[in-house]
Amino acid sequence: MDANSTAGTTRLLIDARSLATNVRTLRRVCQASTQITAVIKADAYGHDARLIAELLDLVDEDGPFTRIDGFAVATAEEAAALGDVTKPIMLLRPIENVFLGSQREALEYAIRRGWTLTLASPAAAADVARVALHLQTRAKVQIMLDTGMVRCGCPVDQFDTLLERTLGHANLKLVGVCTHFVNGEVASDPLTSRQIRLFDAAINAHAILENIPKHACNSGGVFTAPRAHYDMVRPGLSLYGIDPSGRPNLDRPLVPIMKWTAPVMAIHDVQPGQGVGYNHTWTAQVPSKIALLPVGYADGYPRAASNKAIVMLNGVPCGVVGRVSMDMTMIDVTRVADVCIGDEVTLVDSDPLSPASLYKLCQATDMIPYEILTGIGARVQRVPIGVEADVLMNQEND
Repeated sequence: MDANSTAGTTRLLIDARSLATNVRTLRRVCQASTQITAVIKADAYGHDARLIAELLDLVDEDGPFTRIDGFAVATAEEAAALGDVTKPIMLLRPIENVFLGSQREALEYAIRRGWTLTLASPAAAADVARVALHLQTRAKVQIMLDTGMVRCGCPVDQFDTLLERTLGHANLKLVGVCTHFVNGEVASDPLTSRQIRLFDAAINAHAILENIPKHACNSGGVFTAPRAHYDMVRPGLSLYGIDPSGRPNLDRPLVPIMKWTAPVMAIHDVQPGQGVGYNHTWTAQVPSKIALLPVGYADGYPRAASNKAIVMLNGVPCGVVGRVSMDMTMIDVTRVADVCIGDEVTLVDSDPLSPASLYKLCQATDMIPYEILTGIGARVQRVPIGVEADVLMNQEND
């Protein structure tokens, strides 16, 4: 599937060149020895995890400045969906309740594949060790330390016990210790400093951890907390070209890798006083041309964009008018010359300064980038650009 064959459909154009640019930006911020694990959970934040993994493999071929060292997902199911990737994979969601139904099967599969599992309790360590013993192998595990998130992770005062139990299980191989920042996107935040102090104190109390990889930084921390880069960083949002601050930042020129487009499927002449869409929340004040797009909130285009968001058509900003409905959205194209059915409308622009950028859509809808990106539905085709489509096709057929 390439850009030419999908013209005239609602799609996300995923630019491999921009992906490479963002990896280079991250590499410049980090020390050469710091590994970069690409966070591709939640279907790579809506971009298609398998496609992103494939593109990152291609980007890798450009040299060390575009090297990705591994992938992070939330669950074993997400890891399995990636196919036969060659880089290490870590599962970020802590392992619990491993003997319940399909969780046991998923855990066995993850252990056999050599994926790194995350532990947050002695009970989980014991459960994983028993499963690994049954498989006659060692499971790779990392300990997540809760330094302030209070979401998941081992409490600081229980870390010694969990570490001792983990090291005491012959069928567990400790390959990492990690934490997660509460407010990493804010520079010089005192809470981040406190989390770093707690993390350092916990790991420095155990000489045996000296050569065990440590990691803490998400996208925000990569840029705001270089002292916490440790052995590895875990960028997610920044990898896809969205600044963790929620606005464009010229000091770290990240490039959005996604452009969301939809074709014009109908054009209506609307007279003054005529209402548009459900409940007639928008009424024409002057003779207007309204274009209909085959995309709606079932596709992830936010209903909150109704009468607020801007899209682009032929270089002209156009307002969303009326209610965004389940399958369709209407826009005012009165100021656009020579509009035709089939013309491509940009719903979310890859230009971070565009009136239709993801940043602007977030402002209009009072949403965060994560919400919009991960909500883009399966009906929207993900299409790679900036790379020869037959290269990906050959990889899939290998």
